[in-house]
Amino acid sequence: MLRVSRSRATAAGRILGSNSRCEDASEYSREMVIAQRWRAQHVEPTERCFAKVLECSRNIPQSVATFRMKRMVSIVRKLRRPNTHFKLGELDDIGGCRLIVESIGQAEKAATWLAANLPLKNGAADKDYIARPQDSGYRSRHLLCNVVSDSASYHVEVQIRTRLQHCWSTAVEAAGEIYGTEYKSPAVRAGANGDDEQRLCFFKIVSSLFALEEGSPQVPGFEGDRAMLVHRLRDLECTRGLLDDLGAAVDSVFVTDVPEVSSELFLLKLSRENQYLDVDVFPVNELEEALRRYDAVERCIEIPDVDGMMSGESGYDNAVLVYARDAEQLAVAYPNYSTNVRYFLNKVEAYLRPFTQ
Repeated sequence: MLRVSRSRATAAGRILGSNSRCEDASEYSREMVIAQRWRAQHVEPTERCFAKVLECSRNIPQSVATFRMKRMVSIVRKLRRPNTHFKLGELDDIGGCRLIVESIGQAEKAATWLAANLPLKNGAADKDYIARPQDSGYRSRHLLCNVVSDSASYHVEVQIRTRLQHCWSTAVEAAGEIYGTEYKSPAVRAGANGDDEQRLCFFKIVSSLFALEEGSPQVPGFEGDRAMLVHRLRDLECTRGLLDDLGAAVDSVFVTDVPEVSSELFLLKLSRENQYLDVDVFPVNELEEALRRYDAVERCIEIPDVDGMMSGESGYDNAVLVYARDAEQLAVAYPNYSTNVRYFLNKVEAYLRPFTQ
């Protein structure tokens, strides 16, 4: 099969990313096939990056490493974001690896090691949103890799986060699903007003509280000590309702029994409709087999139709490959919101407790 070039992928992305309904369903389907092939070409380069992330994780106590390929439906949604000009051939996050650590010091140690052992884009591509938090409150470290495979190059994103940063990002995604608003979108944030504006303010304040706790720079415009930030949080009209809504949305996913193992690879397969999480376990030395099984599951998951919706039949709608040392660590990487949103809620409630007693 002929490989898809970067320029051909970008041309397909223009069709898929059009916000106007595509009148030619056959054209849309043809371009979707091109986009799928372009995505599939990122699998091997991402696997190579994950091998390094896995090696790094094994040397950092309590860290969790994850591997995932961006869902086609998520790719289409990103291409369709208003007032943006994303090109399919230039996306950095089709293939992604993530390392979740306990502290800022561990994040810095991991970033230094990975930067020295991964092929960074343009020689150096380190986006440090921990040292320089985004205005949205997002904090993480991104290393952008440029991996050569079969005489072509592919972009792979490696994220490094602390547990606090990870649960904050998860809570933002959960709120987006609850209220039907993509709070991660710059265009949505720029045009936010009313309740949405209040909720975005809530997350900025919490991010600054988390940064204060971690001894790292706070969100621009939301600097201050704990007492001041908690007062701002308490005074927001949306705070109580948002916390209650997040609490009500915590998924009750039935998890299959996970054997008592340590330092293993886990393939997590989630069915949101059935509220069911299936777990396959692999020894660390069987990374290639775990990646092969992940790819097989990926090929069965639905793809977007002409309207960007999901079609086809599959038992699962999300999958992630995880390296973790025990069940508690594994829960941090579940492809649902329960563990991380609960952790987020407990942290925020602890901040507010002195004012509610």
